[in-house]
Amino acid sequence: MTPAQTTLIITIVILSGLGLLAYVVTQKLNSIKNDLKEDLKKDTVLTQWLAEMKKSMDRNTDTLQSQLNEQRKTLDTELKSQREAMNKQTKVMWERLENASKVIGNVQKHLGGLTELGKDMKDLNNILKSPKLRGGLGEQFLYEILETALPNDLFKTQYKFKNGATCDAVVFTDKGIIPIDSKFPMENFKAMITAEIEKERTSFKRKFIRDVKKRIDEISDKYILPEEGTTEQAIMYIPSENVFYDLIVHSPKVEEYARRKSVLMTSPNTLSFFVKTVLVAYQQHELAKHAQHIIKALAGIKVEASKFGSDLETLGRHITNSHKNMDKITSSFNELFGRIERVQTVEGVENLDTLNEAESIDKLTTKNTSDKLPSV
Repeated sequence: MTPAQTTLIITIVILSGLGLLAYVVTQKLNSIKNDLKEDLKKDTVLTQWLAEMKKSMDRNTDTLQSQLNEQRKTLDTELKSQREAMNKQTKVMWERLENASKVIGNVQKHLGGLTELGKDMKDLNNILKSPKLRGGLGEQFLYEILETALPNDLFKTQYKFKNGATCDAVVFTDKGIIPIDSKFPMENFKAMITAEIEKERTSFKRKFIRDVKKRIDEISDKYILPEEGTTEQAIMYIPSENVFYDLIVHSPKVEEYARRKSVLMTSPNTLSFFVKTVLVAYQQHELAKHAQHIIKALAGIKVEASKFGSDLETLGRHITNSHKNMDKITSSFNELFGRIERVQTVEGVENLDTLNEAESIDKLTTKNTSDKLPSV
């Protein structure tokens, strides 16, 4: 085969290949074109769907925004209410805190006062521990009761007897001098009430009763002195009400012992009552002492009253006589006045007769004149 034929054949083959390639490319391009058309159609649908979705999203966004705005308004209103309530609560809390601060300040002041009171009570407790100081305190209480209830001339403090004994106070009565001595038996009494064991309590009670009886003996022996003008009875003043109550209620034998010794046990309350009784008796005695003077004064007043009655009776008679004379004068005046009226009446009648005569003459003259006149 010749080269030309070979070349021709190769050319033909190449051309066939190119035609086949062009056909295949054309088919591919047509297929791609068709696919593009389908894709364009699909893109259009997708675009519409996306547009609808966008519109729906816009509507939902508007609705959501509106709801969010309403929720925000509601939330703002609630937050405002909560804030106002919180402000009120805070204000009330601050006011309460201020009040609490004031109360605490007052409590601190009172605590300071209580601290001072505690110190005073501690000092008083220390005073009460000393028998001598305790006795002086009881005497002072006794003096205050007497000074408050009685005149100064009815009592005397630190009264000395001829035997050398000095009584805390005495009261003067018409029956005699009443001695009053203050006793403050506290050591064994305090130990008795603070004891926790019954046996110890009983032991301290026996000692306490022994102390009281010893004080009763001292008062009875030293201060009941009839030869110096005292009464047959003295008073033992116990400045503590609880000590007195324990003796009277829980230890009746002590009271019986004091009665046998002619000693009357008293507390601040019972002594005050006793002193008031003495004052009433003194006032009654003073009234009886001045009763004779009062009777004489009443007798003098009675005499003066009798004289005044006589003078009043005389004055009554004069008034009665004056009244009778007044009646006579009034009767005479009425009679005279009647006569005057009668005289005036008589003069009036005479004048009336004269007037009637004048009228008659005047009428007659007029008639005669009219008769003489010619008729027209």
